Amino acid sequence: MVRVILLFVILVTGLIVGPNLVGEKGYVLIALKNTTIEMSVISLGVMVFFAVIGFLVVEWLIKRVVRMLTGSRDWLGSWGSRRRQMLFNKGMQALAEGDFVPARKALLKIRNAEFNGLNLLALADVEAKLGNTQAAIGYWDEAALNEGSALAAHLTKARFLIHQDESKAALEIINHLTIAQKSKANVIEVWAEALAAADEWHELRERLSSWKKALGNRYQHWQDLATQGDFALIACNEGGNELIQEWQKLPRAQRKSPVQQKAYIEQLIAQDMHSEAEKALVEAQKSGPETQLLPLFKKLHLAEPKAATKMLQKWLKKDSDSVMLHSALAHLAHHAGNDELAQSEAEAAIAIEKRQEDVILLAEIKARQAHPDEALALYQQSFKAS
Repeated sequence: MVRVILLFVILVTGLIVGPNLVGEKGYVLIALKNTTIEMSVISLGVMVFFAVIGFLVVEWLIKRVVRMLTGSRDWLGSWGSRRRQMLFNKGMQALAEGDFVPARKALLKIRNAEFNGLNLLALADVEAKLGNTQAAIGYWDEAALNEGSALAAHLTKARFLIHQDESKAALEIINHLTIAQKSKANVIEVWAEALAAADEWHELRERLSSWKKALGNRYQHWQDLATQGDFALIACNEGGNELIQEWQKLPRAQRKSPVQQKAYIEQLIAQDMHSEAEKALVEAQKSGPETQLLPLFKKLHLAEPKAATKMLQKWLKKDSDSVMLHSALAHLAHHAGNDELAQSEAEAAIAIEKRQEDVILLAEIKARQAHPDEALALYQQSFKAS
């Protein structure tokens, strides 16, 4: 723009000054060794004017050529970018289709390309599915160096280690995350999985209170699972009495949960504390039968299960067509040695629905009563029962 203005100024100046110089005898002499050039002032002005015009034209041509050359380089760069994107798409598509070898081949060609670490995450996934553990871990570690894919790399590596029975290593990864990252729901879910896999049930139970909001609908699942696991550990390591004490420490709301009641009673039975298990079953079902707890009556081995028998008979008076109630009472009576009641209830259950466990129970009763033919016929029927 400056050059155009300058040219315009020269042109205007020439139009104004030019007429006044007409007839002037001034001249310009240029001597170069043996060559001399002589011209008038007007001729010099005209030459300078056209020289400036020529310079501007040449400059414009040079810039045009440079832009063309630069544009070709941009085109080549654009073509390379499109090729990398094509390979990335091809690799991701093959990975999604489960065609892992072509997926690895395509993704390896863009290993060093800039995809915010997504190409490295995909490569790690491919190698993991191909069984190349060390290669997969290497790509996850490499992806973790990229800010955009760091958290994703840590989480996928932790999940992989959990499935490889290396939950302690997975916990190490989570422990090194930032406080902000640890508060994310997806991180907490992996954290809970790692604690569960490492049998760190007590720690999981303690942490759940601060994770309730983040876990949302998954909170109850983890709470029930953590309680079951913790009860199993307490019963195994410390015994049934400590388990009862731990149960009493729980908030009332948790002790009302059928899932947690079931876990507690199962551990009592596993510790041969059948009397305590009967008390817990009766206490938990004061308001009526609970589907999850009814099968536990069948596991009680007591000489005189008076409270459980009374409760089941009371329910049967209100619902005499319940196969679950008849079956539960039949098994309970059989373990108590009351074959008369056991046979009556087993036959009632079979009459409603022929289930294999009840047919086998009746066969065992017949065998104990020295009726081998009837027992054999019932055993044969049990293979056809649902």
